[in-house]
Parts: sequence; C-alpha cells; structure tokens
Amino acid sequence: MKHVSEVTSYSRVNQERQIKNMSLRHALVPENEEPGVFPNIILPFSQNPRFYGRAAELEKIEKYLSPKDDQSLRTYTIYGRRGVGKTEIALQFAYMNQPGFDAIFWIQCETSVSIRQSFTNVAVALNLPGADRDGHHEENQLAVKNWLKKTC
Repeated sequence: MKHVSEVTSYSRVNQERQIKNMSLRHALVPENEEPGVFPNIILPFSQNPRFYGRAAELEKIEKYLSPKDDQSLRTYTIYGRRGVGKTEIALQFAYMNQPGFDAIFWIQCETSVSIRQSFTNVAVALNLPGADRDGHHEENQLAVKNWLKKTC
C-alpha cells in the first residue's frame, strides 16, 4: 500500500496539480493603484485661529513648493531652536494650501514610536493592505514608502 501511494504522489497529474496549487497560493494579487480616498489630509492639530504674521516665511514656502514646469519633487525644511514657531508655520501653510494638494501627511518625529505610529496612520488613511494590523509598524513604513514611490 505504501508503494502505491508513493507512486501516485509522483505521477505527472499529481505533480501538475501541486504546481498549480502552489502557483495560485503564491500568485501576486493586483492591487488598486489608488486605494485611498483623496483629498487625504492628516494634520495633528486644528488650525490656529490666532496665527498672525510670518507672511514672508509662508510666501517663501509657497513659492518654493508651487508646481514648476520640470515636475520635480521638492522638499522644504523649516529649522530653528525650540519654541520659535516652526510647527505653527508648517501647520498654517498646510491649512492655507490644502486645495493645492491631493494629500498632506504629518509625520510626528519626536520619538521613534511617534514616527512609526505616524506612518501607520498614513497607511491606514490610504487603505493600504494590512495597515490596520497591530504591531506592523515597520511594514507600514515600507508600504507608505512604496506607495509614495509609485504615486509621486
């Protein structure tokens, strides 16, 4: 009996069936190009109704980040000592210019935990596959990075 089962397991039909099952199990499933809903805005604080001044800084940021003919990606860094209003300027710019962007994602960078959680929040907002699973922060970081590479 043992010999008969070994012979049947090595038959061409059974091997082809096993190969087909393996290929179906490990096949790549196409995912939607844009799984998220847009516009997609993630900002940590509401707009400050008492924000005033800093018009020159906001204008400089807008001029630099506004779309150009070359379609290149741009980043803008706001730097300075603690407490000088860097976050308030960035928030004000984001709120003032929401209509000009499909997505605005805020990544908290105070600690490594806040960075990981921020990327998970972005992955969930984009409806990336598996984003809402607990403890998968590193996978979410990679998923968001890959989404940005494909989208931008």
